[in-house]
This record gives sequence, structure tokens and C-alpha cells, in this order.
Amino acid sequence: MKRVFERLRLHPERPQARQIRRAVELLREGLFLVMPTDTTYVLVCRPTAYDAIADIRRLRHLDERHLWSVLCGGLSQVATCARLDNVAHRILKRSLPGPYTFLLPASAHLPRRIFGKRRDIGIRIPDHAVFRALIEAYGDMLLATTFQFPDEDLPAYDPDAFIPRIRHLNCAVMDAGWCGLEPTTVVDLCSGEPVLVRQGAGAWPL
Repeated sequence: MKRVFERLRLHPERPQARQIRRAVELLREGLFLVMPTDTTYVLVCRPTAYDAIADIRRLRHLDERHLWSVLCGGLSQVATCARLDNVAHRILKRSLPGPYTFLLPASAHLPRRIFGKRRDIGIRIPDHAVFRALIEAYGDMLLATTFQFPDEDLPAYDPDAFIPRIRHLNCAVMDAGWCGLEPTTVVDLCSGEPVLVRQGAGAWPL
């Protein structure tokens, strides 16, 4: 693949349709994106973009056991990759979109090459205009992980600072300005009763 790097400047509340279309093109070409959410910048790609997944793993020094999050556009999309009981459905409907990651029983349709034999999956629906525009234009779920350099304690938040460190990679930055530093609140819904795994930006209990 010919090396491609692009910086797409977007308004954080009214993202330009032309830039969103270009981001979707790059996703479909197999690149990964750096994208803002309601918490931190994240690295996203298609679940079948194996070169992009390998690039992200090298960038973040991730091993095969890393738990990827899946970004969805709504609960109907969540139902294609995770199993939802009534309790989980009510909680997700009440709290999403928002700064939460919910661990749910994984469906059998997830690619084993990425998820292996994991029985749970992290689901996110961020409350951010750039994400909403991208997921609507793309029309399918995306793999995601927080954008954090392995030699730093906090997520990358300033495009002017992190772009020089990644511009040699096949990727595009959806630059909507500075992003947050606090991660999502993680709640495990795999065993019936919700269990708080990590307190983050989202209030819990709701």
C-alpha cells in the first residue's frame, strides 16, 4: 500500500460533510483514523482492516489479548455484535450515547482473527458530532482503542503535538481541536447485575 497521511480539519460541533466523506474513503481503503470522542481521541478502523489493526498494535504496543472496543451507531447495531438482555437494553438505552463502555456477551459473528475466543466485548456509542457524522456516513461498526502513546501516562489530546509522531503511518487525523483526557466509565453487564469496572467520565450509578 502506498503510504498515505492526511490531516482533516473539522468543526467539533458541525463537521464538514466533505471531510467526513474523505474520512470514510480512507477507512474503506484500509487506513486507521484518529478520531475525537466525548472522552478522548481514539484510533479506529474497520474490523477487517488487518494492516491497520497491525499498525495500531505497533503504535500502542498492544498484544493479542488487548480488548478492543466496538463503536456502534445505535442499539440496533449493538445487537449485531453483542447479546442484549432486557436489563442491559434498558441501561444502554438510558445512558447512550455517552462516555461509557459496556462489556456485553459477544455474538458469534465477531471476527475470531481479532477477538479470538473472548466471550465479552466492549461497546461504545460516543456523544460527539464528528463520531455521529462518521458512523452515519460509514454505516457499520468500527474497532476502537484509546489513542495513547506507550511512553506516556495520559491519552494524546493535542493534534499539533501528536501529528509529528504519527505522520509516517498510513492514517488520517480527524482534527477537531483538543480532546479530553478522562477515559470512559466501564461497566460489566455480562452477568445480569451491572458491575463497575472503572470509574471514568460517565457518572455511575445512573
